[in-house]
Formats: sequence, C-alpha cells, structure tokens
Amino acid sequence: MAYLVSALILTGALYLAGLLLGPALAPPPAAIFSAWWNLACSGELGRELGVTLLRGAAGIALANLAGTALGLAAGLMPWALRLVAPLTAALQSCPPVVWISLVMVWAGTGSTVPVVTVFAAAFPFVFSNTAQGVLGLDRRLLSMSRLYGVPRLRMLRRLILPGIMPYWLAGFSTVLAAGWKAAAVAEFLGSHQGIGARIYWSYHKMNMEELNAWALTLIVLGVALENALILPLRRKAARLQTQGRAEHA
Repeated sequence: MAYLVSALILTGALYLAGLLLGPALAPPPAAIFSAWWNLACSGELGRELGVTLLRGAAGIALANLAGTALGLAAGLMPWALRLVAPLTAALQSCPPVVWISLVMVWAGTGSTVPVVTVFAAAFPFVFSNTAQGVLGLDRRLLSMSRLYGVPRLRMLRRLILPGIMPYWLAGFSTVLAAGWKAAAVAEFLGSHQGIGARIYWSYHKMNMEELNAWALTLIVLGVALENALILPLRRKAARLQTQGRAEHA
C-alpha cells in the first residue's frame, strides 16, 4: 500500500510539472513509461543497468576486502587506529566528485572512474566499522586464547569474525546503499557506458523522455536494493548487536 501511495504521489507530481513547465520539459508519465519500455525491449536498459551494477559491485567488493583486512589489523593495534583516525575521517568527508576528477586526470574515462569512486566512498565505512568491532571484543577472551595457544586462524574464525559481524553488517549496508549512487554519478561525469552516462547523453540531447526513463530506472534499482538487501542486513545487524549486549549483560 505504501508503495502504491508513493507511486501515485510521484505520478501526480509529474503531471503537475507538465502543466507548469510544458510537456517538452516535463513529459507526462505515459511518455516516460513508453520510453522506458522501448529501452527495455531494445536491450539497452538491461545492458546499461548491468554495467552500472557490475562497476558498483566491483568497487564495493574491493572496498570490503581491503577495509575488512585493514580494519582487523587496526582494531588489534589500537595505537595504529589512533594514528590513522584523522585520515579515515578525511576520506569519509571527501565528496565523490573529488575522486572522479582525480581518476579522470590519472586514468581517463571508462570503468576505472566509477570503480575507484565507489571504492573510495565505501572503504572508510567498512574500515571504521570493522576496526570498531574488533575494539569491542572481549579482550580477556583474546588474552586467554593467546595464553592457551589457540591457533590464529581458529581465533579469527571462532572469536573475532562473529564478534565484528554486527559492525561489519552495519557498514556493509551503508556502502551498499551508497555504492550504486556513487557509480551512477561517476558514470555521468567520467564514462561512456552505464546508467549515469545514459542520463548525461539524454540531458545533452534534451531527450527528456529518456532522461526521465533512466532516472526511473535508478529509482526502481534503489528501492529494490533497499528492500531486498539493505533492510534485511540492517535488521540482522541490529539483532546481532542485541544478542551481543544480552550475552554480556
């Protein structure tokens, strides 16, 4: 019901914009859906959507690998975490357009720009959350494990990873929500493929039907990711944190 109400509000807003601005600048919903359907039938929609998702997934995967590994190391060495804390804060506050501009100068346009942009946007969150999760572990258990000579791999698998999972899930859900947006922005400015690039060319040609159709695709993608992946991950992270607090109470 909530999605139906939201869709009706959006449709009404589009009709109102058409009345105020004219169909040339604000095409009616029927024209937008017709353009979207044509893109879907031609295969262009699926192709460009796949490119954007692949780039976003690559950047997020690299950020998770690097952020988790370095976060584990930093969390086990609090002095190192304190040293890099200002750098992490600076990276978190750095807008994507900075990375887009730098990578375009260094590597030109193409897939490198969105992948690096997503990585740069996602890495600080994964790193910080993983490190905080390690800091939240029971140090007595870690000391006891070392005292009794528990193998490092077993400690990692049975003690550290379960302990940091709620923090990692919270960070991962955040980067998953922002990753595809960063990829689309990077494509708009620094790529010839992907949904962001298609939005740029539609704007450049003043093809408002296609521009709105691509924007609709991004909206649907965001809603689908939110409900299929992000919300379940956040709920699981909240449950794990609640269980962790209950166990330590």
